[in-house]
Amino acid sequence: MKEFDLEKARSGAEVITKLRKKAKILLFNRSNKTFPLVVILENKNVYYYTEEGKFYKDKPSDNDLIMKL
Repeated sequence: MKEFDLEKARSGAEVITKLRKKAKILLFNRSNKTFPLVVILENKNVYYYTEEGKFYKDKPSDNDLIMKL
C-alpha cells in the first residue's frame, strides 16, 4: 500500500481506495477547508475527502485514498 500523495495526484497519478476501488479526483479545491477534494468512486458516487486523502477527518476508513502502484 502506497500512501496518498496530493502532489502526485494533482499531476495525474492514479489513486484508489484501500479496498482497491477505482477513484478519480474531480476537484482539488472545493470551498470547504476540511474536505476540499471531490472524488468519484467506481464511476458511481461522489464523496468529499481531506487533502490527506481521508474519508473521515478523525478516524481511518477503508475508503481512504492511496496511490495505485
